[in-house]
Amino acid sequence: MIHLLFTAWRNFLRNLRRYRVLLVALVLITAVLTAVLGVVLGVREGLYEKASRYFAGNLVVLGYIGNGNSLIEEPEPVEAAVQRLEGSHGLDLRTYSRRSTYYNFNTIELFFSGYYLKQRRLVGVEWDLEQPVLSDFYFVRGGVPEAGDQSAALISSATAEKLQIGVGDELVASIRSDRGRTNTAELIVRGIFSESSFFGYQTYLHRRTLNRLREAPEERVNEIGVYLKNPIRNEQQAARLLHAELAQDLPTLGVLQTREAYSTESNVQREQREYGVVTVGAQLEEIQDLLGAITIIAGIVILMFLTIVVVGVGNTFTMIVWERTREIGTLRAMGMQRPRAVVSFLIEAAILGLAGVLLGMGIGAALLETLQRGFQFPPNMVTTLFLTRGRLPWLLPPWGIWSISLLVVGASVLGALRAALKAGRLTPVEALQRRK
Repeated sequence: MIHLLFTAWRNFLRNLRRYRVLLVALVLITAVLTAVLGVVLGVREGLYEKASRYFAGNLVVLGYIGNGNSLIEEPEPVEAAVQRLEGSHGLDLRTYSRRSTYYNFNTIELFFSGYYLKQRRLVGVEWDLEQPVLSDFYFVRGGVPEAGDQSAALISSATAEKLQIGVGDELVASIRSDRGRTNTAELIVRGIFSESSFFGYQTYLHRRTLNRLREAPEERVNEIGVYLKNPIRNEQQAARLLHAELAQDLPTLGVLQTREAYSTESNVQREQREYGVVTVGAQLEEIQDLLGAITIIAGIVILMFLTIVVVGVGNTFTMIVWERTREIGTLRAMGMQRPRAVVSFLIEAAILGLAGVLLGMGIGAALLETLQRGFQFPPNMVTTLFLTRGRLPWLLPPWGIWSISLLVVGASVLGALRAALKAGRLTPVEALQRRK
């Protein structure tokens, strides 16, 4: 086998000039594959990170009885189930959340110095509990408030720009309470995070402060979330395990995999409150479809290029086999078996594909890193949805590297297969009699 590898490597170097066009094509294909996969995976992970903060976690436990509003009547069993995920099942958790939330775009208003702005929702959090996650915000100014600061607020850069407000300024939050009255609270801006998309049209404040605004019990919890360290890989498994743990102590309604199921279950009339688990993937269903469509289109284009490469490799190797007919005949006359002749050409094609992978992947990764480090994109509704800290995120895990390598090397080997089989079928007499 070592002799075959050496022979294939020598023949590859000997025919490098003939391979140069194919090599360039393989390098470009690999670079495009690397760039597309890296960006799609990076954007997906960035969306998961943003959405997890927005929706209270990668997994969220909600309690419904039929009025459309979630309430965790028994937080202790839910928190115990969350803790068993890490203790009994060995899942890596970043932290968990206890939140009180208020959704009503028509009644949430922020006021400052003659300006006012509506918000999509208010989110009541516990600063110390969610500090590991909230600290990942791209703070333009300020940061995560101190643990017991019940007058603090975090607002987005979009909100700050429209209100002309800065860190340390005092704003007034106004909502319609659960009792139907208009209530206000004075809050001090402790941090401004960069976000202009729909993830930014919410304000974070302390959970007890929001409950007082709502005229609800201070300790009320609407949802308990779980932040995973590897959400994309572990989300579905963690959701099933969390549901199983909840079912030991509480009535449950299952794992809600889609937004449709989420909306339907929230309004089903029940005799008692039942608890379900919603994944962040279900919350991002429409965006996931968009990313999937982009990936499919990119995959079709790349498949077309790979088909061209397969044809090009096939034509090139056909010419090489023709030019090396007498050489093949000599080797066959000296005892080389047909399978070894075939394998020798396939190894040569694999070396060609591997060279394209190494060069193309290096170029693709360098391009992505240059875009990420060298370009700060201006914030707007489109860019900030997909960007992280104003920069293009990218991610290329080991399985992505192996997938690209197998695809490109496989295309090269597939293209050479027909010519290699033809070389293996040559008899010594026929090969030695053929003239160049």
